[in-house]
Amino acid sequence: MKMTDKTYGELCVAIDKVVSEHSLQAIFDLRINVKFAKDQFVSFCWAMFYVSKFDAKALYKAGLNDNHIETALKRILSDFD
Repeated sequence: MKMTDKTYGELCVAIDKVVSEHSLQAIFDLRINVKFAKDQFVSFCWAMFYVSKFDAKALYKAGLNDNHIETALKRILSDFD
């Protein structure tokens, strides 16, 4: 994974904060109700990223692209797959 351990840890904290602030039922409902996307889990990962309000610009500035970010999100949220 191209993302540094520090950045990965910061992203984990941001996603964990979303999970802790919302009911697991609401998160699960979001996960299973994403029907408009080709890959529901990937869409769910990006939705969680958006809700986390993590600084995407900083990730892109660090040389990461959507594939790198998506890989990290999939690892962080693998329990929901």
